[in-house]
Amino acid sequence: MSNYPLRFGLIAGATVICLTLLFYFVDKSWMVSFGSFVEFGIVIYFMSKTVSAVRSESDGFISFANAFKPAWGTFIITTTITTLFTFLLMNYIDPSLKDVVKEIQAEAFEQASGWLKLGESDKEKMMEQLAESDAFDIKSIAFALPFSFIFPGTLYALIIALIMKKEPLLPNT
Repeated sequence: MSNYPLRFGLIAGATVICLTLLFYFVDKSWMVSFGSFVEFGIVIYFMSKTVSAVRSESDGFISFANAFKPAWGTFIITTTITTLFTFLLMNYIDPSLKDVVKEIQAEAFEQASGWLKLGESDKEKMMEQLAESDAFDIKSIAFALPFSFIFPGTLYALIIALIMKKEPLLPNT
């Protein structure tokens, strides 16, 4: 296997960064609101492309394990690149984006609190915690990044491997 996870992970990371910047320059709230959906599609596409490239090198066959590894590797590379970019963007390039994120989170929480039937004191406490938190500082990112490799990264890779595995009907002798 050539180093497809690295190659496609770098391409996927660069693609996500370019689209994130496009959203950023059009409307910062789009970047925050829709950016993750776009990133999801790009990551899934390149994880699948990686498995397809590895499978084509193996005469069109690939086991579940051999499909899972490159898919997950692509996710790890892409997520690491995009997380580092997000850290730089939120902390050094445009720290005011943190306020945009908090506004959108507050709006989402207000809507969800109605469904959750929270009391006013609970709402206020949660809004204070939201205002005081910083999901983009180095400690938060260093804690969250490895967990993102497990969920959702492992889940995506498992699903892609299940869908794309193709083993020969007769064993080669």
